[in-house]
Amino acid sequence: MTLRRRLSSLTLIACLATVAALQILPLAAAFSNSFRTDKEIKKLPIGLPTRLNLDNYVKAWKIGGYSQAFANSVVVSVSTTAAIVACSLIAGFFLARVTSKFTHSMIIYFGVALSIPVFSFLVPVYYAFAELKLVNTLIGLILIFVATNLPFNILLARTYILGIPKELDEAATIDGCSTYQVLWSIICPISKPIITTIALIVFVSTWNEFTIANTFLQSPELKTAATRFVLFVGERGSDLSMVHTAAMVTILPIIVVFLLLQNYFIEGMTAGSIK
Repeated sequence: MTLRRRLSSLTLIACLATVAALQILPLAAAFSNSFRTDKEIKKLPIGLPTRLNLDNYVKAWKIGGYSQAFANSVVVSVSTTAAIVACSLIAGFFLARVTSKFTHSMIIYFGVALSIPVFSFLVPVYYAFAELKLVNTLIGLILIFVATNLPFNILLARTYILGIPKELDEAATIDGCSTYQVLWSIICPISKPIITTIALIVFVSTWNEFTIANTFLQSPELKTAATRFVLFVGERGSDLSMVHTAAMVTILPIIVVFLLLQNYFIEGMTAGSIK
């Protein structure tokens, strides 16, 4: 049995190492190429830079207009994240604590909503938003992101809150707390891991989103960081050093945020299953 366990452990470690390598190597290659010249990359697609060519980042930042693009992305991502965290926690608390046909139907509804691709209703939403004068506005983009991200995160918050004992709610109610006070004073502090998890998931998905943002935003001054990337792939696609540099500039905030919040993310994703 000991030999079998060791073999199982080694096999698991090998599989995890392979998956990790498949995830890390493309990122490492892009990071390395962002310091190389176009000629070096075309000669050897994957390799180490001969020197740290920081000029690539300065040039990419100016060409992509990332100062305005980053500001737009921050507004959209932070606003969407704040709205979804608040709505998911309130709705998740309601679905976790109230048992009725209505809540059961809502859970099924959100589950079905997860199976419908966003692209299937992109055209009718575009025409509806055009009538409402919400096309080519950051507010319109935020509304779409909130609507498309809510179902999954509501169910995620509900799953976590189901693990919080109802006795805590009852004790707070006996002490004179209203439902909103229970949510704010009891549920919110305990739910910090899942709040952080939802915030990270939403922030990453909205920052990296391209198709919807590129469809609903036409003005250059409203473009987000992800949509500015097409400038390098299209018009300047032959300069591979700029392509890799623009990619690193775009995803760098995501990497930083994830590294800072990874412990909360892991705790939030696993806590609901072990409570």
